[in-house]
Amino acid sequence: MTITKTTKSVQAGSRSKSRRGRNPSIDMAKIENAVREIGGNQADLSMKEVADFLGVNVTTLYRHIGGIDGLRRIRASLSRNDLETLPSSDGHTWQSWLRVVSEYYRSALIQHPDLLDFVQAALDPDFETLEQEARILVSFGFEPRAALLAHSFLITTITGYVHQELQTLEETSTGYTPYYARLFQNLDAHPDRLPTLRSVNLSQRDLDRDLNFKAVIHYAITGIACQPGAPEAEADQ
Repeated sequence: MTITKTTKSVQAGSRSKSRRGRNPSIDMAKIENAVREIGGNQADLSMKEVADFLGVNVTTLYRHIGGIDGLRRIRASLSRNDLETLPSSDGHTWQSWLRVVSEYYRSALIQHPDLLDFVQAALDPDFETLEQEARILVSFGFEPRAALLAHSFLITTITGYVHQELQTLEETSTGYTPYYARLFQNLDAHPDRLPTLRSVNLSQRDLDRDLNFKAVIHYAITGIACQPGAPEAEADQ
């Protein structure tokens, strides 16, 4: 009797488990590491790049983070580790300290633009910095609610300014004339068309981003000082 050795046949389209490994598993820690490795300072962070780095398809990555905004939120959160600690209030009045804090947040947002879309959720997910700021303002004489509102108003002001600032930088880099630079051109070309703006006597100094930021924050702090629950204005430094 002849014994024949049988062989397993694999039909077309079927999956041969013995020849194919399991799909690689991913979790948030691995995704964060991938974003850190390939997306540090890139303006454009793509789902495909991260998926390829992890060895999975884009659909698998999407199930974990929900799209490109999820990746940008992760990158924004990772940026928090690169930030310096909140500036000390030692030696400051509350007004001068808020000016220093404003520069701190402006610098963070310019260096890490992804933070603009998420701001507090990325900067302070556990509310520890908010608690610290509120505590410092209360020590200066703010009522707790007024301290919280002051922080909220200041962050909103800074975020709006930096958003416009980054847009201006982007327009300049692409050769497009930014809004206020175009205003100068219009005033020169048609001096009688905008008489009120012409009377301001604008100069190139008015396009200085640092000086403009200081002016905007001065307005914000002056407004905060007028609110119920804020302490009396101290002799500013």
